[in-house]
This record gives sequence, C-alpha cells and structure tokens, in this order.
Amino acid sequence: MQKYGIIGEHLSHTMSPKIYNSLFKKHEIDAEYKILEIPKNTFDFIVEDIVEGLDGFNVTIPYKTRIIPYLKYTSEASKKIGAVNVVNSKKMGFNTDWQGFLESVRGHELYGNVALVIGAGGVARAVCYALKSMGLDVYVENRTTERAMKLAKQFDVRVGMPTLSKVAIIVNATSLGMYPSVDSMPDLDLSQFPKKCLVYDVVYNPRPTKFLCRAQKLGMRTIDGYEMLIQQAILNLNLWSFKDLAEELRTRIVGQFLELNQNC
Repeated sequence: MQKYGIIGEHLSHTMSPKIYNSLFKKHEIDAEYKILEIPKNTFDFIVEDIVEGLDGFNVTIPYKTRIIPYLKYTSEASKKIGAVNVVNSKKMGFNTDWQGFLESVRGHELYGNVALVIGAGGVARAVCYALKSMGLDVYVENRTTERAMKLAKQFDVRVGMPTLSKVAIIVNATSLGMYPSVDSMPDLDLSQFPKKCLVYDVVYNPRPTKFLCRAQKLGMRTIDGYEMLIQQAILNLNLWSFKDLAEELRTRIVGQFLELNQNC
C-alpha cells in the first residue's frame, strides 16, 4: 500500500484526507492518506521516523519551514518563500501554496493593481509571492510590525494600509476564523473598501468564514480557501505521479463536488 499524509499540529479542521482518499477509493488505488499530528516539542525528535515510510506528504502549520532541513532538495520557489508544503517520495520539497492561490484567482477580474494582505506568516509569504508575480502593488498589515517589515524586505512589498479606494483584492492570510475559533476575523472595516473589491480568505473551514460573510453582506465578491486547497491538490497529485487523478480533480472544480461558491 502506498502511504501519504499531512504533518502539522491541531489538524482536526483539515479536509485533505477526504479529497485524496475519495479519489484513491474511486479508482481502486491501493493507497491511503492520513493525518499525522506532531506536537511542537517533539518535532525534531520524531519527524524523520514519521515521514520515512511515506510516498509523499503535505506540510502545514507550523512546520512548513522546520521541515526544510530534513529534505534532500527544495525548489527555487520554496527557497524564495522560505516554506515547503508538499514533499514527494524522493524527499524533494515544493511550494504549491503560491501556485494554488494564483490559480484560484485566475478568472476573477481585479479592478485595480493594489493588494492588501493580512498576516505575515508562511501562507502570507506565499500569497505575496503570487501577487507580486501578477504585477500587483502589495501592502502587508500584521499585528507584529517586525514580522511584517521582514516580509516586506524579502518580497519588496509595503507595510501598512494603502489608500483604501485603490484596493482591488484583500487577502486574509491568517488563521483567524478557522475552526474551532469561528467567531474571530481580521479587524478590518470592509465597508471602507470599494464594493467591487475581491475579498479572499485562505481559511476553508468553516465555509464561509465570518470574514467572508461580512464581505458578502456588503455585496463584495468572495473566494474561500477551499478553492486554493483544491488547486494545491491538483498540483500535489502531479508531483506524486497521479496525473490522471489530478486531471479528474481539475474537471470537478466546476461540479457539485466542490461547491466553490458558498453563501452565508
């Protein structure tokens, strides 16, 4: 049996096993995808043993950076972003966070070239990398200014709030609003931004988040993190040599399986 999984901490919210295992079952592939939780204080002692027998795995909070020393190779994008979220059987690490975000935004018109990213962690870094690749003028707002300044220097983005009337896309790249803390959200008055602004939340559980509900009530367009998750899964499956499964998942994006447009 081929073995895959996701390593991280506090993973009760993850939908990854459902996505991959449903595909394995449908195509009668002898493989399984498991949740592999690792407490922070034991990571460096047990991570090598845990991933040793895996044919591929995903990495999530808080280990996207800590996993790098245990890999044989990391892609150029992973090096620039400073984070890995998928590893293949040869212990080669890649970052599909930025690509998944980029693909999920394609097809959504942006009215302007200014982006506001909330957060300065691993996901925010990938989001900034993607937005810069789109040629946008990116601003970062974070509760810890020092972290925001470090990110800004690395990715050539600005720290602080832009002129609100010029913002084309807002991205919550934090875990605010994620299950079980569903009542939390970024401290941002969305009513002060243009109504045609696109509001994106990388959180996908719950669907939609309180942040996106607020945006929808104001008549703003929204995207949730589930679309990014599925785009990542397509990329991950290709890296794990499941090209047929990746193509099937791509065709299901517009189908009822995903139900991408979640309304409050």
